[in-house]
Amino acid sequence: MPISLDTPFPARPFLSCSPDELVIVDQSDMGAMLTGGDLTPWATVVVGPQNILESAPLRAVVSSNSVVSVECSDCTVVIDFEQETARRTVGGETFVYMSDLTEANDGRGWIALS
Repeated sequence: MPISLDTPFPARPFLSCSPDELVIVDQSDMGAMLTGGDLTPWATVVVGPQNILESAPLRAVVSSNSVVSVECSDCTVVIDFEQETARRTVGGETFVYMSDLTEANDGRGWIALS
């Protein structure tokens, strides 16, 4: 499932974690729910082997304009939506995702930084 980055990172993002995914919604779109409309997430990052999220996201925060820090059950993942990159830290070691964010859910894997 590709992530489309055709629109800029939301100015007022709402982040929702579940054991299976991280969902990012533009809060300005949330009014559609009040009128019975559908709410389309800006991005959904799915948990899966070799995906950006390999374990359940527990908490996510916007750490700067378009950077989201995700605390997972076994690591911390930092996703930079402007640079279209992701890094994760596991036991003090840092890894980078081996593709851009459009393939975040495609299991492209990680490589350790030296």
